[in-house]
Amino acid sequence: MKRLIPAVVLATLIGMFFVGSFVGALHAPEPHDVPVGVVGPPQALAQMAQKLDGKFELTGYADEAAAREALGGREVDAVLLPQQQKLVVASAASRSASTVITSVFTAAAPLTVEDAHPLPPGDQGGIAGMFFVIGLVVPGIAIGVAAGREKALPGIGAVVLAGVTAGLANAWLGDVVFGALPGAFLGLAGVSAAVVITLGLVVSGLVRLIGTAGAGLAGLLFVVIGVPASGGPLGARFIPEWYAAVGSFLPVGQGSAAIRNVVFFDGAALGMPLLVMAGWAAVGLTLTLSARSQVRGASFVG
Repeated sequence: MKRLIPAVVLATLIGMFFVGSFVGALHAPEPHDVPVGVVGPPQALAQMAQKLDGKFELTGYADEAAAREALGGREVDAVLLPQQQKLVVASAASRSASTVITSVFTAAAPLTVEDAHPLPPGDQGGIAGMFFVIGLVVPGIAIGVAAGREKALPGIGAVVLAGVTAGLANAWLGDVVFGALPGAFLGLAGVSAAVVITLGLVVSGLVRLIGTAGAGLAGLLFVVIGVPASGGPLGARFIPEWYAAVGSFLPVGQGSAAIRNVVFFDGAALGMPLLVMAGWAAVGLTLTLSARSQVRGASFVG
């Protein structure tokens, strides 16, 4: 029994870390700098901004067409049209954001609300995207562990193959079977494959570099920290700002953003998500090609 005490302590600490990370990030959502476009004169914009106390970041637009283009391009999360007494939201970007924006602005003035980019019937709760990404993180880590035990080039080939097959299979489920992420099958499959390949390469490199502990480090970074730091179903604008800043540099949150933008916004604002994933993939590829495997029975190089 005494020999099991360290395991009990470790299990307790791991559980506390999970709860601390997830609950700490998501238990008290508070908006910060949520971008909202406003069509109107600069004077009215300045007066409105003073009343919002940093919760919303207002950007002025000359006309409705420009503001709606910004909404579709993921530059803002909503558009206020004061002269028409209308608020235009995009629940597909974040159900939480659209709900909070609607609540705040309709409380200040009577407004009609238009959802220009609604959630699909297959995901009225707006949570499918988060679980879809988690469903990509797990196979990414798993294939990375397996690849890290093999020679470098066959391992990389396995990661790429797993990314393509997992991307296609999960896109089929998310789009065709459940209709939760509909209408952009090839784009969804491509981004999904990129997420799996990115994580697989990083994990493969870590396993080769430091052994099986690399899988634990990857799980800590991409699951325990990466999932809540992405904002989960709330979005990054509703978790502590420092945590959202961490999440912006991790592939989980950026992969989630890329999936949402491909499916609901015609591929808008993909530059940063793809850049972050490419950077992580490059690090993983470098480690995989250069590190000597630390796994017992696989002490070869390359």
